[in-house]
Amino acid sequence: MNDTPRIAVQIPIKNRSSERIPNKNFYELCGKPLCYWLLDSLVMELPPCVDVYIDSESDNVFSRLRPEHQNRFHFHRRPDWYASNEANGNHLLQQFVSSHPDYDIYAQAYVTAVMLSGSTVWSSIQRLVNDDVYDSLFLVHEECGWIWYHDKAINYDPDRPNGLPRSQDATYLKETTGLYVVRRETALKTGCRVGSKPLFHCVSKVESLDVDTLEDILSAKQLLESRGANP
Repeated sequence: MNDTPRIAVQIPIKNRSSERIPNKNFYELCGKPLCYWLLDSLVMELPPCVDVYIDSESDNVFSRLRPEHQNRFHFHRRPDWYASNEANGNHLLQQFVSSHPDYDIYAQAYVTAVMLSGSTVWSSIQRLVNDDVYDSLFLVHEECGWIWYHDKAINYDPDRPNGLPRSQDATYLKETTGLYVVRRETALKTGCRVGSKPLFHCVSKVESLDVDTLEDILSAKQLLESRGANP
């Protein structure tokens, strides 16, 4: 891009309670609401040229944030259907882009990625901005092991004696589901947050954590405490 791109970051935060973890987004985690971990990092590490939107079906979500969040972030009120179980991340992005069509780059980041840093969000955005070969980017973590999906082996052939490579070579990339970045033209054309030529941005296992269950809460608590987490 020749001109400085306009960048928007969408932060979806439901007001409606999660089924697995009641009130998950505001669940107290190491002394502060779960959603504050990512939001605090974004306040400190994203440059002011990036517009950040809290995306929710209720004003109540924005009113529960810190004053420094309210001063730094904008509020986007989504229609109620987009807070339902039928709506997915693509639907949320499509609705957001349609409401705010003047940006060049859109990022969608999730507060359940409590170990994700604002610096990683910014470096991911910059990586896509600076490489126009790709139309989108998402975070991945490299893992190792044998994968089965729909009763089929994915990364080895169990029916051939020579179909079993060394276990250390059985690597694969797993989406972290914490951050997606996409160009406007791709989002408008496809309605999706991942285009036909995505860029994989690899992060550590720690930063790949996404809180979805109570077990994930315990993992996040251990990681934050090991880092001397400060609310």
